[in-house]
Amino acid sequence: MNSQESHILLSRFSHEVRNPAALISSFFQLLARDFPQITASPYYRQIKENMKLLNRLLDEMSRYNNASRIHPEAVDLRMFLRELVRSAGEVLALKGISLELASGPDLPRVFIDRTRMLQVFYNLLRNAEEAMPGGGAIRISALPYREGIRITVRDSGPPIPREYLATLFDPLVTHKQDGTGLGLAICREILEAHGGSISASPEGDPVFTLWLPASGLPAVSPKEFRELQQDHQQHSGQESS
Repeated sequence: MNSQESHILLSRFSHEVRNPAALISSFFQLLARDFPQITASPYYRQIKENMKLLNRLLDEMSRYNNASRIHPEAVDLRMFLRELVRSAGEVLALKGISLELASGPDLPRVFIDRTRMLQVFYNLLRNAEEAMPGGGAIRISALPYREGIRITVRDSGPPIPREYLATLFDPLVTHKQDGTGLGLAICREILEAHGGSISASPEGDPVFTLWLPASGLPAVSPKEFRELQQDHQQHSGQESS
């Protein structure tokens, strides 16, 4: 199934499911109001948790379907990343996770949708956090690379199994117990909408590598895009070895 087919399928599914899901949730609340004793049942809590999961999945589907709709502007990426690390770092520190940034002073400006790119980084940081329940470290690096900027997000959690790589960015494929299978698919959609790319390394510490074209430069061609992905995977593997 290609990306366009995935979008059509998920759009139809979320549209058909959202209304009955909202009705079920409303009736469930009314039932608890009229018969408060049911709230003491473990089944009540299980239904409530599963309704939360369903609503989260529908929200993720909506984000996936809208991920390629961007409103880019010229952005100083170094300042963007510094603000991200400052705000997210405070929250992660409470969970025993350090977040640091390493970037060159001469990064070129990029043409990005701030909101969408924040979504990418928050998805990656959340994945790293979930992989390190006992605490750890996350490092974001950014350097000029091939007429653009190469950004890596590395954490000290367990390595990504090699067998996951083929489907890691596919929609509705998850390797987590409570995952929706859309977080990384959304990241890929957003990066590709910006003319960029994202890849992951299976060796050593988990590393996600992003590439964005510098502001004012044309998006890469399909052939160049594939070459960039191969370069990123090889480079990430060298860093991890």
